[in-house]
Amino acid sequence: MPVPGQVQSTAPRGGGLRRWQWLLQLCLTSLLIGCGIGSGGSGSSSGSGSDAGGGTSTNQLVIELSGQTKYRADEGVSLSYTLSGDNVESASVTYDGPVELIHDAEAQTITGEALLAGTYVVKVTASEGSASAEDEVSLYIDANFGGRYGGGGESEFSLTMGRSQVTETDENNYVLTRSGTLFWHAQETDETEFVNLLCVADVVVSGDEASGSGLCKELVDGQLQISTVTDLLVTYKETGALGLTYSYEQTGDTFDIDFAVAGEAYVSPDLDLSGVYRSSLIENLDYLSVAQSAITGDSYDLDIPRCGVTATLSPYDTDFITATEGDGSIIPAEGIAIDNCDLTDQDGYAVSVGEATGSGQTGLLLILQSGISDSVIRFDLYARRGSEYDDPLSKLRYVRVCYQGLPTSQAEIYDVTEADCEALSGG
Repeated sequence: MPVPGQVQSTAPRGGGLRRWQWLLQLCLTSLLIGCGIGSGGSGSSSGSGSDAGGGTSTNQLVIELSGQTKYRADEGVSLSYTLSGDNVESASVTYDGPVELIHDAEAQTITGEALLAGTYVVKVTASEGSASAEDEVSLYIDANFGGRYGGGGESEFSLTMGRSQVTETDENNYVLTRSGTLFWHAQETDETEFVNLLCVADVVVSGDEASGSGLCKELVDGQLQISTVTDLLVTYKETGALGLTYSYEQTGDTFDIDFAVAGEAYVSPDLDLSGVYRSSLIENLDYLSVAQSAITGDSYDLDIPRCGVTATLSPYDTDFITATEGDGSIIPAEGIAIDNCDLTDQDGYAVSVGEATGSGQTGLLLILQSGISDSVIRFDLYARRGSEYDDPLSKLRYVRVCYQGLPTSQAEIYDVTEADCEALSGG
């Protein structure tokens, strides 16, 4: 009989249990939905903004660098960046990288002139409130090695290399290899300063190293000796200095020389080279008449023409030298012909000049400017012949004695008068 105040269940036997199971399942499902699991993924945005519903924004502060990252040693660097995301108008950007490059926050660019060879990291960081973003790239600069360098030790060393020429590029015009020629010599540190070693090498430049082979000549027991240079390696240092190592094929002797950049190497491309030059080595050598692109010999009042020189000069483009502050002191010389020039019997000049006679030679003209007047100019002329010659290398030195038809401050030292300059200048 029913008890008063109780509701008698009409469910079948066991139905109460199933009902409690259903209620429990319903509560668990509601609880899980309330926790958010399965309602949009387990991740959340790291953006700094919030939407009206209390959820996080998917917009982030982003900075992206773009531009060419591989450059020749004589190219200027040009990069740019873009900002995106929330509140980019109020974001500030800081730059971290080579001091030679300039960060223009308004233009959103990073630019600069040519960098020394090597690898550089450029990094930009954008900040706005508590949000920040960064991006970085690596710049790769290939080595050119053109310039004049000096070294020390038991002898004073000097190395000269003209601007190397591109021989191989990739699909983006990035230089893979260059070819060049370098000359180096050593001279006594006593009062004579005579050259006791003269060398030349053809090298292939790849990245910040150069390798190749060549020739050296020096006096050994009073006899001129020609050695074949092998395993030559030039390494480029962050300071701009060079390390030079090589071996002699004949003896296996190895050499390791450090060269620093010579401070007086740069010469203005506007410098006027024209004039009449005289050898500063010994007397009675031919005068040279020099124009911007040519050298011709002039025996003038000599009974026997000796060491007359003709050559074609190819100065580097003046705009290029000015823009990059490149080394304008070195000028390639081609088609060099040296007549009747044998100084092997002259004490101290058997190595520097030796038997220089021959046509079809190539080399470099190195300008050495000093003093307070543009008329005070000297130059070394490096010339090379084929390895089949007994004396394949020479280095002659000249000083300008006439400029614009008048004697220079050096003319008196060599007994050159105004009348001489007038005659030599075609006046």
